[in-house]
Amino acid sequence: EYAMNYWRNNGAPAQKLLVGFPTYGKTFTLQNPSNNGIGAPSSGPGPAGPYTREAGLLAYYEICTFLNSGATQAWDGPEDVPYAYKGNEWIGYDNMKSFSLKVDWLKQNNFGGAMVWTIDLDDFTGTFCHEGKYPLISTLKKGLGL
Repeated sequence: EYAMNYWRNNGAPAQKLLVGFPTYGKTFTLQNPSNNGIGAPSSGPGPAGPYTREAGLLAYYEICTFLNSGATQAWDGPEDVPYAYKGNEWIGYDNMKSFSLKVDWLKQNNFGGAMVWTIDLDDFTGTFCHEGKYPLISTLKKGLGL
């Protein structure tokens, strides 16, 4: 939100700005598993996912596996996004609800459209999240009337 408002407030026409919709989450290793809220101190990136194999990043389908393994899900009200934690692992991400809210915000602010990063990090088979194929991108398309 900050970046979009910055560009618009500094003269960029809103209709030429695209809102980014990530199909991945950023992970961190908590210093103290008991301190797991927004802004909790971390000691570095979270472990690499089994498919993405990059520390600090999980594809949406890997996030679903993490959630189904007993992670606690929470909602950051001010930012309208979910986060989750389990032990010393913490992840901030988007889901279908946050995508819907972002689409509404995009339309209310008359931004030019949306971009997704990346198609292959959504649950393209529908087998991990059990929300159908491409649940995030499908939510975006529906919200934009495409």
